[in-house]
Amino acid sequence: MTAQPVAADGALECPATITDQDGMTVPEKPQGIDGNARLLPDREPESLVVCSYPVLDMVSGSLTSPFRLKTRTVVSASERSELVELLTWAPLDNLRSKACTAMGGDETVHLIGSRYPDAIVWVAAKADPNGCSKSTNGDFVSPAAVGSRLDGIVGGQPRGDATPRGACASWGFGRLGDHLSLAPEGDPRVTVCRNRANGTEQPTRLSAEQSREVVGALRGLTVGLSDSGCSNTGDDYSRQFRLVLNYAEGPAVWVNVSPTCTPQAFGSGLAAEDAGSVIDLVEQWSPPIPGPDPDQPVSSDGSSGSSGTTGKGGSGAPADPGTPVPPVAPRNQNPYPPDVTVTTVP
Repeated sequence: MTAQPVAADGALECPATITDQDGMTVPEKPQGIDGNARLLPDREPESLVVCSYPVLDMVSGSLTSPFRLKTRTVVSASERSELVELLTWAPLDNLRSKACTAMGGDETVHLIGSRYPDAIVWVAAKADPNGCSKSTNGDFVSPAAVGSRLDGIVGGQPRGDATPRGACASWGFGRLGDHLSLAPEGDPRVTVCRNRANGTEQPTRLSAEQSREVVGALRGLTVGLSDSGCSNTGDDYSRQFRLVLNYAEGPAVWVNVSPTCTPQAFGSGLAAEDAGSVIDLVEQWSPPIPGPDPDQPVSSDGSSGSSGTTGKGGSGAPADPGTPVPPVAPRNQNPYPPDVTVTTVP
């Protein structure tokens, strides 16, 4: 191993400056471990330090290289486990361009230095307002934008990747192994999430046996690389759903499924053009939820004249008296409008 300077507190010293504004250059490649396996080894380090370098300041203007060290933070034992797990389970980048928001804001490159009795690993990750930046240890590249979490640990800023709430929360970086299977190794429990007529999501938690059948069907699909999106080829949105795979250890996996999309199923790493076997299986235990009838009149308070439209549960039962049903997009219009302008990042 190459000797690297260690401070009196036992953690690695930070480089005084960096020159890479993209945050994809580490001081040294992994030593003592196989750096191609994952961002960090699956064990606790003796010390963990975060070195932070502002590379873009929206108030003072653009900063220029070399970028100077602003803070050096030795991560406490209580937060060390959280950060190690985040980096340990970060997925492998599939090298496909993906859509990303284009909002301006400050940017900071973080270098995470992990020291073990027999290894040293540096990870570079940039915090940007869009969460578009990747992370790397010099060998392994991940699409996980862990910089936002680092901003929360070292700067007290809101954590852009806070743990999602609810069974159908739709956020996640992905999971190590999702470049090999839509349902990575393990025995996850599956929750099916469908859109109700009122815009909320209806979760259906499958039994252990049902989950194994769905996971088996996902693993049996013919897959290719995912762009984390699909092109709609029809207007029947009632059959689309999202699968949330929750594991005993590590992050969940999200798989979006729709028979009117191409591809019909996609996760963060892989996609399947044909997901008919999964769709047919899931609909046995979580049938499609009929949408509101756009041909029915809608009053000024948002209520519908259709007695068969749900205002609360979305299962086809009459709405509770006085429960408003929101206006509905025409049948030939996507009820889920685009969120914001996006740009493509390599």
